Amino acid sequence: MASILIVTRGLPSVLYQSVELARRLTVAGHRLTFAGDPSARALVEHHGVAFERLDPDGYEPFLEEDATTPAARRLLAIGRRRTRARESLGVGGFNDDLILVNGEMHAHIIAAAMAGTRMALLNSFVSIWREAGIPPPHTLARPGVGWSGTRAGAALLWRALRLRKQHRRWSARVRHIGCDRVSVYRDLARTVGFPFERDTDDRQWLIPFTYRHLPVLSLHAQEFEFPHRPPAHVHFVGPMVLASRIDQPQTAADRDRLEAIFARRRAAGADGRLIYAAFGSVFSTDLAFLRRLVGIVEARPHWELIISLSHQVVPSVLGPLPARVHTFPWVPQVQVLRHADVAVTHGGISTVDECVLSGVPPLIYCGWETDMAGTTARAVHHGVGIAGDRQRDSTTDIRAHVDRLLSEPGVRERVQRMQGLYAAYETHRVQAPITDGGVDPAGVSGRGGRRR
Repeated sequence: MASILIVTRGLPSVLYQSVELARRLTVAGHRLTFAGDPSARALVEHHGVAFERLDPDGYEPFLEEDATTPAARRLLAIGRRRTRARESLGVGGFNDDLILVNGEMHAHIIAAAMAGTRMALLNSFVSIWREAGIPPPHTLARPGVGWSGTRAGAALLWRALRLRKQHRRWSARVRHIGCDRVSVYRDLARTVGFPFERDTDDRQWLIPFTYRHLPVLSLHAQEFEFPHRPPAHVHFVGPMVLASRIDQPQTAADRDRLEAIFARRRAAGADGRLIYAAFGSVFSTDLAFLRRLVGIVEARPHWELIISLSHQVVPSVLGPLPARVHTFPWVPQVQVLRHADVAVTHGGISTVDECVLSGVPPLIYCGWETDMAGTTARAVHHGVGIAGDRQRDSTTDIRAHVDRLLSEPGVRERVQRMQGLYAAYETHRVQAPITDGGVDPAGVSGRGGRRR
């Protein structure tokens, strides 16, 4: 069996997906090491995976110190400053049979690509590649719907995105006087012999760039995407939903409250409904929206509402709550979804994947970060969820959306169909390309190169 190193850091959703991938590969008999931030150690080791601490990324501290030097002196010392910036990135050595690395960790990707080891990138977003007629994933545009859903409209959205990316890159280069991240990555590539201009691509969605030839493992289901043919180097390996998340402990009192709610839901049978709402850190502090949301139970005596406040606000700021509204600083989301009938959420792809795998239709109030709009558009496209308007929807509107998700037979049937497609990825072990040679980067990472 292969010796596999997974390298990742970032948002909790990215961590959970990567740990679930590591867990599955460990169960399959491979020797796994997970390299990440120290805060991930307990979670990783809880799932039987060896943990290795990543060197910290010191680039931001470098920028803070660098900014204290007069601009003229910084301009005259670009070479030395870039060397210091490059060394601050915290890139280590690579000695495993296969490296699976977060697609946004560019310093590690560039260094590993020249280490002579097979490598694949992990994509935690919906499809990020430019395809004719497919809108970029930061928009609500859907193919065939309105002008933005035409080929010309989609092309214009992609063009506008590239212009914004170029402006952002040049602005960073001027602001940091030649030590912006892209310039530092280019300097690292020159040092290790990586063909930066040939093998990076700034025309795709990810900021600042993607890679032209390195294989990519997309941790989602292709069936959830808009219909298209993905690039040959992209492999969909299915949703990676981590059920056990010990990194967010819950008090005994909160566990007891949850169990009591679940017991009432089970006892009510077809006469009861449990609505779950969670928005991460995106807009959990939108008190006006939350106050409208808690009112949906008032005209529905058989509904109960659980709200995860994500440690962002205290319940008292919402005012007096109806008896059937239950707020928590945090809940085990996968467990709650097993009991829920509808989820109200912000459109994060991980949460939507968890909803589908639990057979729960989502009402999405888009958080407008990263690919949340694209995730929302895909849920609407496949008819497995509804998109609400956080600024305009009243309590009555929110309640009507939930009623629709509960009552329309077609919604439940489409969610169940998608649920079956999701589950098939694990049943049929679609992650096989990881170790069957499908991720061999066709010589890109197989070239001999300097080992860092």
